[in-house]
Amino acid sequence: MGQCNCRKKRKDCQELTDVERAIETVINQFHCYAVKGQKEYLTPNEMQELVTQKLPHLGKCVGPLDEKIECMGDPDEAKLEFGEYWDMMGDAAKGCRRK
Repeated sequence: MGQCNCRKKRKDCQELTDVERAIETVINQFHCYAVKGQKEYLTPNEMQELVTQKLPHLGKCVGPLDEKIECMGDPDEAKLEFGEYWDMMGDAAKGCRRK
């Protein structure tokens, strides 16, 4: 997929905290990968690509994330909407915390 530069310019000039920037990045990455075909979901293949390219360290420490992607079904037909993506990112972060 290459480099995604989907950064929206903020309307206000307030500096974000580190946590706010991290959350914004997680949200923007979903939209960068979902932009193919102008859709609001990721396929399992797109999710796997996102994890491999953007979360290599998180992906290594969390086995259940790979399992969840596999459980989504057909890699070209299944749809991972934003809420499900957000839940998976939260589960991945929790999994790394336990290690």
